[in-house]
Amino acid sequence: VEFLAMDIDGDASLLKQTLQQWKTSCAGDDDNGCLVVHTAGPFQGRRDPTLLSSCLDLSIPYVDVCDEWDLAETSKLDLDQKAKDAGIPAIVSCGIWPGVSALMAAQGVAQLKKESFPSSSEGDVKIESIDYSFFTAGTGNAGPTIVSATFLLLATPAITFFNGKRKDIEPWTEMREVDFGENLGNKPVWLLDNPDVPTTALYVTKGQQSPNCSSRFGTAPLFWNYLFGAMKALPRSLLYNRDAMQNFSLFSEPIIRFVDKLVGATNAMRVDVTATNGGGEKKKVTMRIAHPDLEQCVGLATAAFALEVATSVGCKEGAATVPPGVWFPVELGEEARENILRVVEEDSFVYELGRDFQ
Repeated sequence: VEFLAMDIDGDASLLKQTLQQWKTSCAGDDDNGCLVVHTAGPFQGRRDPTLLSSCLDLSIPYVDVCDEWDLAETSKLDLDQKAKDAGIPAIVSCGIWPGVSALMAAQGVAQLKKESFPSSSEGDVKIESIDYSFFTAGTGNAGPTIVSATFLLLATPAITFFNGKRKDIEPWTEMREVDFGENLGNKPVWLLDNPDVPTTALYVTKGQQSPNCSSRFGTAPLFWNYLFGAMKALPRSLLYNRDAMQNFSLFSEPIIRFVDKLVGATNAMRVDVTATNGGGEKKKVTMRIAHPDLEQCVGLATAAFALEVATSVGCKEGAATVPPGVWFPVELGEEARENILRVVEEDSFVYELGRDFQ
């Protein structure tokens, strides 16, 4: 793994030149020897997928951990055909959440359609709702970056879907208590924007009405949650100022690191999927995954997505688990989904992927 410094907001031609030099140095004569993993957040406020476009120009496979819907959507809509034409696979908005969380939702949808209603065909099963819930103790050892990103998200309306239509709601509202499983129990979580919501609502049940969908987040200690709620009183223009929020987070780093030592770095995810069949019978499946350290499981998940892309490069048509194109995690096929989920099981202390239909 090599880390390459570049200005993704600067001159696109210089960016492409830097990428070309790197590709030549690392791949030599092997055009399949390079892959870009873009983790340089926060992504909030960005709209132009310049790095992805440059990678496709140079036939370089690509994954990122983008958690900004507008940027992810632009990547998909503007560059999907370009990736297909170039024969290059790319996945956007991957990582632990968004990313693995969307695979959990897709797994739940597949289970409900195939297994929960024995007397119903898959076409008769309608996905009613998908609810994402996340908990991270402190910053999960990610430090000021995740705090800065959270501040930016507090200025971003939370995208939800209700009755088939998108509905933007004030962030850090509509608190719920959610059970994250063994050794964690119930935690309070609040609405927060997450690209898993639109990608799931729009792509997991294509051809049907979008399910109700929302995403919530909470942290520890409990005081941090109320601090985030109080931060919303600041002018939105200040909260959405990337430089100001990053500087504030860096200024607060000693306190952030001290709290991290007290509360740990646990990351927990829960996804609830509800469906009905043609007869009106309702079933729900719950998925839970928890790891002791957010930073480590993000790295593990991102590497799993990257490996899936890397092993797909150069495969014969129909053999790749990630075919050419720009994909959201929820769109990946069953084989890729299960490969990645199998990797993410490593070091987890909660790993429950449904099949207990309620």
